[in-house]
Amino acid sequence: MESFTIASKKVLTLVLVIDKAGQKARNLILLGYKKRGFGAHLWNGFGGKVEPGETAHEGALRELEEEAGITVKSEDFKKAGILLFQFENDPVALETHVYKAYEYQGQIRECEEMRPEWFAFDDIPYDQMWEDDRIWLPMLLNGQDPFFGRMYFKRKALEKETKVAPVVNTSTSAHVNHSTTMTATSFTTAQPKSGPFAMYDHHLEHSLQGVPHEVALDGTIASFEN
Repeated sequence: MESFTIASKKVLTLVLVIDKAGQKARNLILLGYKKRGFGAHLWNGFGGKVEPGETAHEGALRELEEEAGITVKSEDFKKAGILLFQFENDPVALETHVYKAYEYQGQIRECEEMRPEWFAFDDIPYDQMWEDDRIWLPMLLNGQDPFFGRMYFKRKALEKETKVAPVVNTSTSAHVNHSTTMTATSFTTAQPKSGPFAMYDHHLEHSLQGVPHEVALDGTIASFEN
């Protein structure tokens, strides 16, 4: 994929807070409605850029407190995997470290950028989220982590109609690969989205032998965490 060649990458974080005790006898996940900036008007986890001198772990905890007002003890914070996002004709990839937590401290509150809200597992608003979320998020909620995924996005062609042709390849090795190719790059009115990109293709590996530590510029796992 020449249009998806990586020359450099930015390191980001994404945190999912899960209430498995189940308020009202339902498993819940905390999501934030993005009010401005990249991915505005979509629901997402909490996170952002890793600052100079920070580890991904430290950056994830900081962003969670800034965006949702809550903190998580280090021992209650688990890395679920890495997602590498690549955008058409953009040589800078986004290496996103995904974390999950089942316990937190503090009072959840809204900030200028995010509005937090609890959702039941069977009521997650996938139609108002990035398209890749419906691929890997159910795995995280079912404990099928750690995982590693490469997600490819092209610019929308709004005048086209979305046609999806799924192709699933299953490996018999220690992990499972999924590959689905979109034959068009627009969204339908039944699947409203905000933003200029639509998912073009993806590759996902899970049941890994270890938690991914970082991604190489060729799009493969560079190393695993201890």
